[in-house]
Amino acid sequence: MNTETYVLPSSFTQRRLWMIDQMAPGAVTYHIAWAVELNGPLDAAALESTLSWLVDRHEALRTHFTAVDGEPAQVVTPAAPVRLPVVDAGACWHDLVDAAAGEPFDLATGPLVRFGLIRRSADAHVLTVVVHHSVADGWSFGILFRELAAGYAALAAGRRPDLPPPPVQYADFAVWQREQDAQGAFDADLDFWHAELADAPTLLDLPADRPRPAEQSDVGGEVPFLFPDELGARLRAGRDGTLFTRLLAAFQVLLHRLTGADDLLVAVPVAGRTRPETRDVVGFFANTLALRARFADRPDFAGVLAQARAAATAMQARQDVPFDRIVDRLAPTRSLAHAPVVQVMFALDEPPTPVTAAGLRIVPHLWENGTVKFDLTLTVEDRPDGLAGRITYRADLYDSTRIVDLAERYLTLLAATLDRPDTPVDELPLLGAGERERLLRTGNDTDLPLPTVATVAELLDRYPPAVPDAVAVAGPDGTLSHRDLAARANRIAHLLRRHGVGPDTPVGLCLGRGTDLVAAVVGVWRAGAGYLPLDPGLPTDRLATMLTDAAPPVVLTDATGAAHVAEAVAAAGTDVPVVLRLDQLDPTGLPTDPPPVVGHPDALAYLLYTSGSTGRPKGVAVTHGGVVNLLVGFHRLLGLTPADRVAAITTPAFDISVVELVLPLLAGARIEVLDADTALDATALHAALADRGVTVLQGTPATWRMLVAARGVPAGVRLRISGGEALTRDLADRLRTDGARVLNGYGPSETTIYSSAGPVDASGPVDLGGPCANTRIHLLDAAGEPVPDGVVGEIHIGGAGVARGYHGRPGLTADRFRPDPFGDRPGGRLYATGDLARRLPDGRLEYLGRADQQVKVRGFRIELGEIEAALRDQPGVRDAVVTTWGTGADVRLAAYAVPGHAGADAASLWPQVRAGLARRLPEYMVPATLVVLDALPRTASGKRDRRALPEPTWRETSGGGPTAPRDPVEEQLAALWRDVLGRAEVGVHDNFFALGGHSLTATRLIARVRTTFGTELALRSLFAAPTIAELAVIVAAGSGPAPAGPDRIGPAGPSPQDLLASLDDLSDSEVDALLDTLIAEEGV
Repeated sequence: MNTETYVLPSSFTQRRLWMIDQMAPGAVTYHIAWAVELNGPLDAAALESTLSWLVDRHEALRTHFTAVDGEPAQVVTPAAPVRLPVVDAGACWHDLVDAAAGEPFDLATGPLVRFGLIRRSADAHVLTVVVHHSVADGWSFGILFRELAAGYAALAAGRRPDLPPPPVQYADFAVWQREQDAQGAFDADLDFWHAELADAPTLLDLPADRPRPAEQSDVGGEVPFLFPDELGARLRAGRDGTLFTRLLAAFQVLLHRLTGADDLLVAVPVAGRTRPETRDVVGFFANTLALRARFADRPDFAGVLAQARAAATAMQARQDVPFDRIVDRLAPTRSLAHAPVVQVMFALDEPPTPVTAAGLRIVPHLWENGTVKFDLTLTVEDRPDGLAGRITYRADLYDSTRIVDLAERYLTLLAATLDRPDTPVDELPLLGAGERERLLRTGNDTDLPLPTVATVAELLDRYPPAVPDAVAVAGPDGTLSHRDLAARANRIAHLLRRHGVGPDTPVGLCLGRGTDLVAAVVGVWRAGAGYLPLDPGLPTDRLATMLTDAAPPVVLTDATGAAHVAEAVAAAGTDVPVVLRLDQLDPTGLPTDPPPVVGHPDALAYLLYTSGSTGRPKGVAVTHGGVVNLLVGFHRLLGLTPADRVAAITTPAFDISVVELVLPLLAGARIEVLDADTALDATALHAALADRGVTVLQGTPATWRMLVAARGVPAGVRLRISGGEALTRDLADRLRTDGARVLNGYGPSETTIYSSAGPVDASGPVDLGGPCANTRIHLLDAAGEPVPDGVVGEIHIGGAGVARGYHGRPGLTADRFRPDPFGDRPGGRLYATGDLARRLPDGRLEYLGRADQQVKVRGFRIELGEIEAALRDQPGVRDAVVTTWGTGADVRLAAYAVPGHAGADAASLWPQVRAGLARRLPEYMVPATLVVLDALPRTASGKRDRRALPEPTWRETSGGGPTAPRDPVEEQLAALWRDVLGRAEVGVHDNFFALGGHSLTATRLIARVRTTFGTELALRSLFAAPTIAELAVIVAAGSGPAPAGPDRIGPAGPSPQDLLASLDDLSDSEVDALLDTLIAEEGV
């Protein structure tokens, strides 16, 4: 038996775990526990002798740690006999194992391995083995298990075990590792891993049940699952790749499909025993490496498998370099919310198989202690009886039900990879038949009977006003009763009929905002036709383009619009046969009774032009049937009454205007048409809403934010409808403060105004509501299949609201309006919106933005390509790109141009470019600024790299340098920051990490702060308060000597000053690991 004590250097991994323990003594995250069933007659004395022999045989099992000059060192102590405590238990033995696994170790005193014996009956026992990860790893238990069986068999028979001694001990490896590092032996491998991972994304955000907390914990859960026998057999027999690479590649594909990430990292554990003499040595040799998978080229599974095989081969050849050093070299952005570089792990294990020794059946079980180190870890065990899996997960992110679903999808995907290896991975099935059907039906039970009517005007006849002489519409030009409105609309309809207008005829409307706007819309519908809104506020070139494309035979106008129509007709170079001035209409001979109903539900109701990616606006042809469906469904949803007054503030060129101009008529409510200047002025709008007694207001978030920021929303507005773009949580909360009812609506023009709508709840993300009447919404992947809950998919909309398509654009129509494979109506279609969303755990839909280059600005959907095309047409511009900056109501367009001649700058180019754009594009499509570049940034593949565009210096943004310190605490902190960061100037609002700080410099800064201010400041404080201004508040609150606390480290532990000195030498990744445990144990 060994009787000497040695003090030897620690390995890199030991140093990291030692530091974690110093900061959070008693953490169980790095405990490894096994429960070993012993079935049969047990010789307890022989078992004790066997354990004593094992501890004597492996120095790591009698190692603890001490501090030498602030660095951990291994202390290898003499062997001592193991005394095995015995506890009697029956069915509750699992609780005893849990208790043993959770009992803390003291790294300063040891021992760091603990044995216990649970007696279930005379011939049934459980041996508990709990070891600290700093002295052993998973491979080590395989060694211990084999040697336990061999040693027990010998000692129970009265013989000495005859195994040869290990060729080396773990401390020898630690010394070798330090020497290798000092000689630069790891440098080439570090260069390889840096080149492989430097530009890889460092966060993989899987769909979760809860938002990622600002600070992660290590509390975890586990879901076990079994592989079907046939699947397991086929995987083992696979000829293309090893079992490991096939399982890994399928897991990478699953992560890609669930996150949409085309580039991702998965951690993989490696044994770290590349030298043959380490194979039978107990110790902490294991290492973690990150394997990268790329999917940008839409590979098939055979391609992903080849990629995984190559990565695994490279990993095996370069596994000696500690992962801590790799992370340190990568220097990723730090966050308390997640681990650096990689958050998901995959492992393939071959667990020890049961053996029999001296009549004792020995069955090992790895025992989880309820903690996790990664967001998600998939472990597959290759057992003699088949494949088994288990997924451990962070409980603060995921519920077990989601993980169960994930396991089922993994098995479904694996089977598909065997059947269809040459299929692009984005097209492989991910869902079982039952889940697929559930996803298709969720929320889509929206059937609502509709009146049998041919046109929208006929629908209005089904909802006669209770008081015909009550005011139907009021505007700057006066009022019309319901009776008068009907008469005016009927006269307009007869007039149009006389000019040959009928079903599918587009009739231009270029009118001022007044009562005739409502009468003209209804009149066009009574004629069985559809209207083409021509907003007088649009540029002449835009109106000309619309007139040329739509070719309306008749345009209705008035004093406001007549000149605009004339200019647009002249610019278009085409002829509009008939232009009718409604303000000069002679009612003589025009009946006030409605003309005979003509038309059909599929006929044109309106033709509305939206932005086009090629620079040419596209006309969306919406049908009478679609409008009827919207009006009936919204009438039921909103519950308007004759007492309501609905403000009409939206241009008729924006489809949500139909809700304002027509829907109130079904309820006998009053429409209050406001002029454009009032609608754009917060003060004037507030006054008009209050003066006119408006009870219902619809607006884009930009309008609502304008109102709220000025004088607020008048209390009389009881129903507030937001549509046109995403409603933010903060704005929704402000709209709800006085108890008003707030609805959020969503829908593209191509599916008739609103496809979903619903009330805004008090908390959580603002969702899109549920599908509207007779509407179905599906979230689909690139292969047109439904995505699982929580996974991002493109919104596809089907049902009664789907428009006919784009006027005169059959190719574009076919691309976006696709056959509906899920519907039960012959000829049904789905509109592919290009919008992204995910289904929340409660079934609601959360909007996540655009899949293409369309954006929303002030509620208007804009194709950036249209602006870019207009830019390139401007004199002096050779090439151009447009992007957005900001979010929500603060979204702004920025143009980037390469000038056509050298020496041009933004100051000289922008005025003429802006003027040219203003003549061609609506005001909301004209960028706010122009940046002149020598060349547009491009990716490696030659595509424009929008992410590399510099942020503009906005004209309204004031200049100036960093904000100077404002008090003595900030002055001292600023001096420390300048010294640690090596910067001549820092501002009190500058982010430490944005200035180049990282975990290593953070530890140095905190050490200096503690010395300067004499306060106990935790390292995590800098992560929570990364600016001088924020940190100064914490320092000021805690200045002065820290109160004495209990000696948690023990007599062998370092002082706080020694500890911080050690932290100064840690790598970034070691400090990150330390922080992870701090967060988990202290709940910070």
